[in-house]
Amino acid sequence: MDKQYRLAVIILLIPLITLTASTLTYFLGYKPEINTVGTPIEPKIETKNTNLINEDGAKFEFMPGKFYFVYFDNFEDEELSEKKYEIARSSKITLRREGHRLLRMVIYKNKDTFNDASALRSRYPGVIFLYDENDVFSKNISDRLRDPYISKSMFIVDSFALLIWEFQKELTFNDIFEEVKEIL
Repeated sequence: MDKQYRLAVIILLIPLITLTASTLTYFLGYKPEINTVGTPIEPKIETKNTNLINEDGAKFEFMPGKFYFVYFDNFEDEELSEKKYEIARSSKITLRREGHRLLRMVIYKNKDTFNDASALRSRYPGVIFLYDENDVFSKNISDRLRDPYISKSMFIVDSFALLIWEFQKELTFNDIFEEVKEIL
């Protein structure tokens, strides 16, 4: 009977000690070090009231619950554009089960560049192609970050339609992919 009592006390104390220790470390400010290749955007940038137009001329709205991998393309360098589109397509294939939560999107500066890129767009059917009418979305970003058409960065929009992460153009797909898996 005495051995069973001791075992019961141990079984009850272990979760209590673990819970107490984790709560104390949280409230005392311990944060594990995170190695990131991208740059978190603080404060996050809202994507509401943007003027993104799709191929049919309809206004695009971000869907709640979905993440978006966004690239702003001014279509000056077709080879770079194709490389970025390939990263977007590869993310869908590589993420497997989580791939349905991440939609890939390319935003052009205006309708003319949108139309100029029609041949390239036709080779990437799983990517959402839009143009930024009146430059509203890029101006929202340019207020706090470099102009996305100049920086050639890729961005993550979270499930609450907030711009949360930036990946510089020098990063490879492998660098970006590992971080995107963590974010999702």
